[in-house]
Amino acid sequence: MYIHMEPENFVKADEFEALLIAAKDNRERCLLYMMGGIGLRVGELVASRAEHIHYDQSYLYIPKSNAKGKKSRTVVLLPQVADALKTYLGEKKSGWIFPSIAGDHIGARQAQNIVDAIAKRADIERRIHPHLLRHAFAVRSLECGVSIYDLQKQLGHSSILTTAIYLEASPTHMRDSFLRSGMFS
Repeated sequence: MYIHMEPENFVKADEFEALLIAAKDNRERCLLYMMGGIGLRVGELVASRAEHIHYDQSYLYIPKSNAKGKKSRTVVLLPQVADALKTYLGEKKSGWIFPSIAGDHIGARQAQNIVDAIAKRADIERRIHPHLLRHAFAVRSLECGVSIYDLQKQLGHSSILTTAIYLEASPTHMRDSFLRSGMFS
């Protein structure tokens, strides 16, 4: 099945920067970075736990109970995301990264409400769904030269064809790939 990715299906880099600036605290910045900076699904985000963060190895473990398709994976923590987590969590080493008042974790709807509030403060008129942040991460990753295979693993896609959808949203990726190859030089 072929799905064309239109530009409105992801958050542009300047919009993501505006969201980060509009975040009112470290919690909101961390939430944005985890979706738009490492590509977590909203369900994975809200169910993430501090004990699954491995700062020394720069990764976050997603257990199968939290992952789509019930397949655990390890995602790379880019330095900005790790810094956001450290700033937000401080010395906290266990428990929900985004706890709720009730003692469990926040839900996907609450995460959406937080993103809505940030987008409103950033004067972004269109609706920014958490999944658009994930799409933005995927497109930016390809534009920065991340291999489609590595991106597939980071996003937790079972099929490379699902990840290949993002190639359509990043037309410069193919051109840059051929230029880097050094053919005919």
